[in-house]
Amino acid sequence: MKHVFAWVEVGVTFVVELSKSTWATICAVLGPTERLRPAILAVPLDVQSPGGIVLFADMVTLTPGTTSLEVSANGRTLYVHVLDAPDQDAAVLGMKATLEASARKVLP
Repeated sequence: MKHVFAWVEVGVTFVVELSKSTWATICAVLGPTERLRPAILAVPLDVQSPGGIVLFADMVTLTPGTTSLEVSANGRTLYVHVLDAPDQDAAVLGMKATLEASARKVLP
């Protein structure tokens, strides 16, 4: 039963992040495009299982404004394209604290 609640928490976290990213993407698209700071970020992975990496990468890709590009050959880094990342370190930390942390709860 504990595992079911962990999956529910993953779903809730994803919906919250999806909502925040949708709003940020709408604002970015409708705002002045010259202020956008697109980037390709190297996100170090704490999640180690293949399933956990896939879950995290899929949640990133399904979140508007971000796309998972590739996992490094050693499975320790996820490369992500971000539509707008004025603070790249904060963007990486945000993904790790929300989406990756959720993935680690169910697929470490």
